Amino acid sequence: MKSKFVAALLSALVFPGVGQYYLGRKGRAWLFIVVAAVGGLLYLNHALGQANELADQVLSGRVALDPAAIEAQIAKTPTPLSVAISGVVFVASWVGSVLEALLVKPPPR
Repeated sequence: MKSKFVAALLSALVFPGVGQYYLGRKGRAWLFIVVAAVGGLLYLNHALGQANELADQVLSGRVALDPAAIEAQIAKTPTPLSVAISGVVFVASWVGSVLEALLVKPPPR
């Protein structure tokens, strides 16, 4: 019998849904994996775009190569609602995956 604590650790430390896959709950596993991957990729795409834009500004001299100036530039750039939602979706999927692995009883065989 597979341990639900190992499954929760896999979902917490590797990626959401890996624990469900370990337990044999493949449908739920793919649900968590896909939702977390989409949310995480949207968030990561925005972060990389913002980092590229900031690097271009520093290299062109529009923003000083100073931690305070860089932080001020980051702070004044608004985060789109879709990016904030994708971050929340990723975290909710992550926490939900861990809780599902710990709390939901497997169906009888």
